[in-house]
Amino acid sequence: MVWGCMSSHGIGRFHIVSGTVKAMDYIEILQNKLLPTARDILGNQSWIFQVDNAPCHRAKVVQKWLEDHTVYRMNWPGQSPDLNPIESLWFKIGYEISKKKPSNKRELIEALIFSFNRIVTKDLLLKLVHSMPKRCRAVIKANGWPIKILIF
Repeated sequence: MVWGCMSSHGIGRFHIVSGTVKAMDYIEILQNKLLPTARDILGNQSWIFQVDNAPCHRAKVVQKWLEDHTVYRMNWPGQSPDLNPIESLWFKIGYEISKKKPSNKRELIEALIFSFNRIVTKDLLLKLVHSMPKRCRAVIKANGWPIKILIF
């Protein structure tokens, strides 16, 4: 699994995850990937972190860490990948990786890095973020059921 973050201003550091992510693993990712990315991309601008409510995201120790580090979070329904802009990015990246047909972990990571560098543009990130109102309307219209990816 890969953990990553993005905004309309840029993509963040991603992290290759082996196995199940526990609360303390997640805190380490937030400390070493999220906060430096936010500083690099956004400087002193305020920002809101969107999480998908996985069990490690909801852990009390993680919630406390987020509060202690003044990371503001968006109220977000669980199991809602259609609403998460990064899921569309992962879909596109996954498609590009599948064309390379990596046969081992090293090739997979190389394909991931290549795909990110090839695909991710400022225009794409803006499209992903600006697609949110349309996505929300589509999910409401579908009574919460899955929707098609709307940006590509």
